[in-house]
Amino acid sequence: MNPESLVVLTRPRPEIAVIQLNRPDKKNAMNLAMAREIQQHLDDCEADQYIRVVVLAGQPGCFSAGMDIQAFRQGELPVVEPNGFAGLIHAQLSKVLIAAVDGVAYGGGFEMALACDLIVASRSARFSFPETGLGLVAAQGGCARLPLRISPFIAMDWLLSGQVITAEEAHIQGVVSRLCESDALQTALQLAEQIAGKSPQAIQAVKAIVKQGQQVAETAVFDYQQDWVHQLRQAQQTKSTVS
Repeated sequence: MNPESLVVLTRPRPEIAVIQLNRPDKKNAMNLAMAREIQQHLDDCEADQYIRVVVLAGQPGCFSAGMDIQAFRQGELPVVEPNGFAGLIHAQLSKVLIAAVDGVAYGGGFEMALACDLIVASRSARFSFPETGLGLVAAQGGCARLPLRISPFIAMDWLLSGQVITAEEAHIQGVVSRLCESDALQTALQLAEQIAGKSPQAIQAVKAIVKQGQQVAETAVFDYQQDWVHQLRQAQQTKSTVS
């Protein structure tokens, strides 16, 4: 483990891996280097026959503020093939993936959490999709996944308004699977231990069956939104060049 890495992989138990975002000075805003590290860590976890559960975490005060907007305005997108945004959004993992959310999970940070199988959040967690205020849309799972998780009317409200959602509200609406008083990582690790103690074959089967139904609808929306996303990105890049 290299504590200077932008993303740190640890193994608290042979069956459990923790991928921790490690760019606190930028509120874990996602850049291309981080995306590459996340994808590599996920690939390593997938290849490890002993790992059953992976926990994705930030720091106590921040999960992720989303995409690094400064890097985006300079033409950089934190997208790597084949996993897409953050090296995560389109990852095909057989392992159970749990997001441990403390502090803010905004924009792409919220979408990273939605890409996980389960979300554990502390009461300090805050969720938001601020993209419309930037002339963009939540194209990395916000528009595609959130309306499939909760009421599409509530999802549209969140996506259009950019309002900040408390952990309690996210739990009530069904976005967050477990709400804890503090330290989402520790609660996520407890959940990971519960899951890891079950039959590996049964765990894999449950995930595969549930994800199959989700992916059919998600894929259709991801494909449909591409023209809109391209137009908006071009408009913002042109605006940045002119200004």
